[in-house]
Amino acid sequence: MRAFWITLLLLGAVAAAAILLSGGDEPAPSRVSAEQHPNEPSAVEPVTPLTNPVLVVPLPSTPSLQQPATPSAALAPAPDGETLPLGLDQKIQGATIRPGRIVAKGNTLLADGKFTIHGKGTKESPYEVSWDLLMSASDTFVPRLGESQIPQRVAMLNGAYVRISGFIAFPLVATEAGECLVMLNQWDGCCIGVPPSPYDAVEVKLSIPADSSRRHLVRVGSVEGVFHIDPYVVERWLVGLYTMDFATLSTEM
Repeated sequence: MRAFWITLLLLGAVAAAAILLSGGDEPAPSRVSAEQHPNEPSAVEPVTPLTNPVLVVPLPSTPSLQQPATPSAALAPAPDGETLPLGLDQKIQGATIRPGRIVAKGNTLLADGKFTIHGKGTKESPYEVSWDLLMSASDTFVPRLGESQIPQRVAMLNGAYVRISGFIAFPLVATEAGECLVMLNQWDGCCIGVPPSPYDAVEVKLSIPADSSRRHLVRVGSVEGVFHIDPYVVERWLVGLYTMDFATLSTEM
């Protein structure tokens, strides 16, 4: 059935193209007086130049095409004490952004007078965040209670490079250690430790798989990569919240 409709569309397109091409080959009318037969050469009146020739649409001026892009607020230096709009423009599925107060304080950021964030959110200088900061999203984002606001201090991390340390767990049955879970508390994936909540764990996809022979020996470490806020909600229950891509794992704390 799909092949039938595709054939009809192709035939229609060919017919339309033929019509356009046939119309474009007609010769342009000559500028001959209406009272003179076209075969009489002496009757052709001199051509007067057009006052308004063919309209030409001007192209944008070259300087406007070469203007550099405005640097993002995450990279622009800010004076101490200035309130920054970081994270307010984020679009997170199923959530809105709750404004807070993020100010520059030397080489760090101070969020809502309580959370200190080091770094610039770039690959060369990732944000260094604490578990307390990530867990603070539970204050305003609880889907089963109808609360759907992500604090600005957390939203600003979405799409930025982030570094965080914690306990590491790899999938028990996977043949390749390309993914792991970094958590606030120790958990072996089954019986030992405290199972994580969506607020104190990050699902990590490594850019280079870890050594499979040592994956069950790794207990603690740090990961850094591109951080995402990606709520995974099932029947209004929050199952997962944070993910990280293009990450690297370091076991040297």
